[in-house]
Amino acid sequence: MISNRDIIIFNDDWGRFPSTLQHIARVLMKHNNKVFWVGSLGLRKPKIALSDFKRAAQKILEVFYKKDKARKDSEITPILIFPFVLPFHDYKIIRWFNRISITRTVKKVLNYNKAKNLIFITSAPITDNLVGRLGESCSIFYCVDDYSHMDRAFKSISELEKKLVAKVDGVFAVSDFLFQTRKSPKGNTFFAPQGVEADHFKKTDHLAAQVKEIKKPVIGFFGLISEWIDLDIIYECVNHYPEYSFVLIGKSSRDLSRFYECKNFTYLGAVDYKELPKYASAFDVGLIPFKLNEVTIPANPLKLLEYFSMGIPVVSSNLPEAKKNSDLAFIAKDKTEFVKMLKEAVSDNSVKRNQQRINKAMDYSWESITEKVFNNVLQIESAKNVYNKK
Repeated sequence: MISNRDIIIFNDDWGRFPSTLQHIARVLMKHNNKVFWVGSLGLRKPKIALSDFKRAAQKILEVFYKKDKARKDSEITPILIFPFVLPFHDYKIIRWFNRISITRTVKKVLNYNKAKNLIFITSAPITDNLVGRLGESCSIFYCVDDYSHMDRAFKSISELEKKLVAKVDGVFAVSDFLFQTRKSPKGNTFFAPQGVEADHFKKTDHLAAQVKEIKKPVIGFFGLISEWIDLDIIYECVNHYPEYSFVLIGKSSRDLSRFYECKNFTYLGAVDYKELPKYASAFDVGLIPFKLNEVTIPANPLKLLEYFSMGIPVVSSNLPEAKKNSDLAFIAKDKTEFVKMLKEAVSDNSVKRNQQRINKAMDYSWESITEKVFNNVLQIESAKNVYNKK
């Protein structure tokens, strides 16, 4: 495992939700690597909404006061960097300003901490103009989503991502679709499957009070309830199976009002990641009800392995990465099949089958994923150094 290195990561804001690179960063820090973390650079166009105003205010406070909420926690945290960024990436003049702002802020922190032999990791397509400006020994694009098709995506993202792929020394992709469509011209493209904190997502008998008395069987979902979640499928299931209890957990940007008249439906809102197992342990089946579109088809949902870690059946939309686990999960081709498979999943809960699911999750620990990824990163770095010496 890589150790005693300085690594900078450009990703979503630390602690906002448990992303792929946050899991990897935690493993890196356990092995005495110093991680510098640059939060969200604004991958979506701002809109006139209260939530966006609150988000903007929070970002401004972070930039000017450098307040690190994570330091209140006992866990190891990265060195957080909050550059000032204007979220209007379709304009060249704004990208030029942002590059100067980010580079100046980041370099100041790197110099203060005497960073050296830096490894540059980014999941943000808009960071193409930062590659090679931070004195890094190698640069990596860690592709976790196709941001160009997301709601309020900037028109320039697709083109900027192509420039980024061409500039970096290597590309890692979390799905076969992204692997095939983000090929590095330098030949360094790797498939990096999602992992799981298997120990964290073990079932517990110590349930949260909100789920203790919910009638069995419990059909559950946890995660962001955003535009890619198919609420029609969930609503159909809720109405088709009045004898089942349905529980949704997570921050929602969607209108859930039609569910409120359903007596077998409970929405718990956002739950802290550390407390999540106390809620999800009540689940008898886990749902992955994604719409099939240009955003979700390239995706590799983290929650499939998290459900497996808890030893429960899963019913998923027909996602390419989910189909790889069709021996242990129920993969529905359409809404009708999804509803039908839910009943089958409720019955597929033998000790043997659930243990197989747990065993599958154990094969994908974040420790193992991180080690494999950074073994390849070090090889890329080594080959680059040899080439530069010629």
